[in-house]
Amino acid sequence: MQQHFSTAGSRAASTKTTLADKNASLRRFKLITFALLVAILLAACGGSDAPSAESEEAPAAADTATAEPQPDPTATTEPEPTAAPEPEPTDTPQPEAEPTATAEPQQEADSESADMPAGSQTFTIVPEESEARFIIEEELLGQPKTVIGATNAISGELMVDAANPAASAIGPIQIEAGTFVTDDNRRNGAIRRFILQTSQYQFITFNTTELVGLPDAVAVGDEIEFEINGDLTVRDITNPTLFVITLQVVSESELRGSAATIVAREDYNLTIPQVPSVANVGTELIVEFDFVARAQ
Repeated sequence: MQQHFSTAGSRAASTKTTLADKNASLRRFKLITFALLVAILLAACGGSDAPSAESEEAPAAADTATAEPQPDPTATTEPEPTAAPEPEPTDTPQPEAEPTATAEPQQEADSESADMPAGSQTFTIVPEESEARFIIEEELLGQPKTVIGATNAISGELMVDAANPAASAIGPIQIEAGTFVTDDNRRNGAIRRFILQTSQYQFITFNTTELVGLPDAVAVGDEIEFEINGDLTVRDITNPTLFVITLQVVSESELRGSAATIVAREDYNLTIPQVPSVANVGTELIVEFDFVARAQ
């Protein structure tokens, strides 16, 4: 009996141990299963949260993207009308200043033309700023040569009536014949002694007889071209001569001009001395004047 109870007790103890082991295994299984379920739920929650966050962030980004271009065009359209009118008022005052600038020269021109005397005014030639010259061709040592003789020993007056130029007058104009200078001293001596005979005839003179082609009125800044008819005297010979003149009215007190004509040597018996080195002297010479005249 004792052996039977001991055997039965041992069996019961082993059975308890087995049940305890099974219960422990069951609890482990339940814990593992619960952990798995929790993990699955967490994964499911995490997966559902991620796309929802992305879906929420995407429309938010879309909303911000759509919201950003909307203020941009409004910002660009707003400065453009404000920038456009700003240069326009600045440009408009500038042309307003231009008419005043154009009005000033008009006033100056009016004042300058008004400054010209209504009656006649006398202008005297300034010798230091004037020049008379002759130009003639020759052959020197068998080569063509242009001979120019010049002097600034000029005297004379111009009487100008700006309101009635036809009433103006020029001259007499005088040149000291012995002062012509060329590029050769021997030629200078021949001109004085033999050609112009300056020891006997000191001046070459021009006396005006008529002014042709003058305008109806003259103002400061005008440049006019006309003709002067008159008598040119070289030594003791006088011939009618026509000069073409260009006259510039620089100011109410200054005139500048140039005049020219062609003179035939035979008309004044201008004989060239025979020199071996000189041949074929031209039969005509050009006579020119450049002058400055100022009011008295």
